[in-house]
Amino acid sequence: MSSFEMRTGLAQSQQRSVRIGLLLCGDVHTALQPVFDNYAGCLIERLQLQSAQFEVRTWHAWKGELPDNVMEADAYLVGGSPASVFDREPWIDRLGSFIRHAHSARRRLLGICFGHQMIHQALGGRVDRADAGWGLGIYPIHLRRQIAGLSHKKPVALYAMHRDQVVTPAEGFEHLGGSEFCPYYLMGHTDRVLTIQGHPEFTPDFFAEFLKIAESRFDEKTVAQARLGMLGADDSEAVCQMLNGFLLGRSTGLWSG
Repeated sequence: MSSFEMRTGLAQSQQRSVRIGLLLCGDVHTALQPVFDNYAGCLIERLQLQSAQFEVRTWHAWKGELPDNVMEADAYLVGGSPASVFDREPWIDRLGSFIRHAHSARRRLLGICFGHQMIHQALGGRVDRADAGWGLGIYPIHLRRQIAGLSHKKPVALYAMHRDQVVTPAEGFEHLGGSEFCPYYLMGHTDRVLTIQGHPEFTPDFFAEFLKIAESRFDEKTVAQARLGMLGADDSEAVCQMLNGFLLGRSTGLWSG
């Protein structure tokens, strides 16, 4: 192959859209969808996946949908869910198997909330119930590394909604950030896997409306603390930009020691 052909092939590969597979494990409450869209639309908008740099396909994993071949996408995003990774559901077992195959095939993997837990469980880690109960709303996350667009000198603020969490990370993951309540909040594996317990795709408006619908699920103190946390700023925009870069394959240098 001539040097010209090599340069041409490289240019073409650089111009090709990055294929993103959304593996959805739940959806936005139907009452909120007229204003906030469904979960796929929310992720696409917040992570800026609508640009020509991306080609996005969606599979509803909780309905039994998964790609026929892990090579159908360059990167897979495993999203949040009202389900628990402990649930004895066939779709959860199939999703775990798919994650293992995708990881072996060196596909990039991004996990958010349930997806964060699911990736670690599938790859040999352990998930358990938090002793302190629900992590609802914003609680401070301390970074252990400098991460693009975020300062490790001050806590990161993101909305969260979880009762389960990773207690033993899967082998080979780097501990990027956490809190006393949720130590393994942000984890990375080489430049190919990134998992986060919080919901950077949540906005203050969405979370406020969600609380109105779901507050009966939580005790009064938990809801009051969640509403109090909404008075401050959050870092969702910066984190979404960071996740956008990860999905584009710009992980090298994204975090540093």
